[in-house]
Amino acid sequence: MPKIPVIFYRFMASKMLASILFNSYVLFFLWVVLQTYHSVFLAGMIATIYLAVELITSIPIGHMIDRMNSTTISLISSVIILMGPLLILSGYSLLAVYSGTTLIALGVTMKGDSFSATIKKHLSQEQFMTSNSFNQAAIYSASLIGTALGGISIIYFVHLFPLILIAISIASIALSAPVFEEKPKEAHKKATEELASAIVFYRRILGFLAMAFFLNGLFMAIEVYSSGLFDIVLHSSAIFYTIFVASISIGGIIGSFLANAIKKHINDPFRISLLVLLYPPIFLILGISRSAIIDILDTTLLGLLLPLINVPLIAKLMSVVPTNIYGKIMAFLRIFIGGSTPAMAALFSFVVLYFPVNVILFYIGIFLFPLAGLAFIVVPNFMKMEADSNATVS
Repeated sequence: MPKIPVIFYRFMASKMLASILFNSYVLFFLWVVLQTYHSVFLAGMIATIYLAVELITSIPIGHMIDRMNSTTISLISSVIILMGPLLILSGYSLLAVYSGTTLIALGVTMKGDSFSATIKKHLSQEQFMTSNSFNQAAIYSASLIGTALGGISIIYFVHLFPLILIAISIASIALSAPVFEEKPKEAHKKATEELASAIVFYRRILGFLAMAFFLNGLFMAIEVYSSGLFDIVLHSSAIFYTIFVASISIGGIIGSFLANAIKKHINDPFRISLLVLLYPPIFLILGISRSAIIDILDTTLLGLLLPLINVPLIAKLMSVVPTNIYGKIMAFLRIFIGGSTPAMAALFSFVVLYFPVNVILFYIGIFLFPLAGLAFIVVPNFMKMEADSNATVS
C-alpha cells in the first residue's frame, strides 16, 4: 500500500483541534449557563443550537464540497470557528454563548465533511481503511481531550477559557493551508443530473440506511440513561459515572488502532455482521448488571466494536460514491442517520417516565437481536456495490 501523504495528517490534526475546541466549549458552557441562570432549558439550548445548525447546513455544505476545493473549505471552516471564541472575549452573555455555539457548530460541520472529501480526493482506495482508522482514533481522542479541557477550565481557567480556544483555533488555521485539487470529470454535470444520480445511489443503500438509523438512534439510550443507571440503579459514585462516560471513547481509541492492525481480517461482510450481532448482549448486560465495573467494561467493549465495524463500512462507502456527488451523499447521510439522535432521545426521555432504566435497556437488547440479524443481509449487499456502482450512478 502506498504511504499516506502528509496532507492527510495535517488536515486530520486541524480537524482534531477543532473537535477538541468544540467538545470543551459545549461542556464548559453547559455548566456556566446552568450555574449562571439556574435553568436546564437555557443550558440545553446549546445542544439544540448545535443539532439545528448541523442539520440545516448539511445540504449547502455538501453542495459546496462538490463544487469547491475541499482543503479550501477546511481553511474557511477554521476561520469561522475562530469567530466563536472571539465573541465570548467580552463576557459570557447568553447572546454571546449562543452566537459562538452557532459559529463553532457551523465550522466543525464544514471541517468534518470537507475532511471526508479530502480523504476521498487525495488518497487511493487502498488507503481508505488505514486513513479512516486514524480518523476514528482522532475523533475519540478529541472527545476525551476536549471533555478534560472543558472540565479543567471550569475549575481553574474560567476567565482564560476564550484565550485557550483562540490559541487552538489559530493552530487549526495554521494546519489548514489549502493544496491543489483536481475537479472531478463529472463536475460539468447540471444540478438536476447530480440529484438524479444521488437518488439512484440512495435507493441502492436503503437497507443500509435503515439499519444505520436504528442502530445509531438506539445508542442514544446509553447517553440518555447513563446518569440514571449509575445513580438510581447502581447507587454508584460520580467517579465511576465519569469513567463510564469516558469508556466508549477509550474503547474507540483502542478499536481504531486495532481496526488498522487487522484491516484485512475485518474487511469481510460476514465478520462485520458477526460484530454487529454483539450489540444486543451489550445492552442486555447493562440491563441485568448491578456492578459499575461490569458496566464500564461492557461499554468499553462497545466502544472497541464501533470502529471495527465503522472503518470498513466508511471505507467502502468512500470507494463507491462518485466524487461529483460525494458531498451531497454524505450530507444526506448526516441528516438521515444523525436525525435519529434527537428522535430517539425524545422517545427514551418519555419512556423512562413509565419504566425503570435497567428494564428499558434490557428490552432494547432484545429488540436489537432481529435488527442485528438483518446485518447478515444488508452488509453483504452493501459490500458488493463496488463492482457496478460507477456504471449505475455516474
